[in-house]
Amino acid sequence: MKNNFRLFWSRALKHFLKLTLLMALLFGVMVATDTLAIGPRQLLGYRGVILLVAMVGISLAYPSYGYSTVRLQASVATHREQIIAAMARNGYALQVEEQGVLTFRATGWWKRLTNMGDDALVVKQVEGDAVELSGVRKEVENARFRIVGEIGRQ
Repeated sequence: MKNNFRLFWSRALKHFLKLTLLMALLFGVMVATDTLAIGPRQLLGYRGVILLVAMVGISLAYPSYGYSTVRLQASVATHREQIIAAMARNGYALQVEEQGVLTFRATGWWKRLTNMGDDALVVKQVEGDAVELSGVRKEVENARFRIVGEIGRQ
């Protein structure tokens, strides 16, 4: 429970930092091209507060919709090589392997940077002939597509 609480706040804070950097970059480009329609006084005033509240709200909601867990018909024991090959094609390398749990991390620096270090995808054996794949929603869906295709080819 305490670990989930820490994970939630860690993910929310990382997303807030991403939004802050994006907004700073956007405002920097607008100042550099002289297309910013508001002055610094307005940005630090009411409009700035509204923007900050919106960014905090989006960041607090992100851990709920930005991460997912999907269940696949596969077995870590039987389909281990196909799972590793599919993840390698998706830009992930096997980092840790424990009792029916495979943890993959991104191999590219850009993917690690854009995910702010939260780039782990976990494949965990669950009851019967099923595995759970969990991590960042976009990466989970890409990996699911590749794993299903790789297993279907065999």
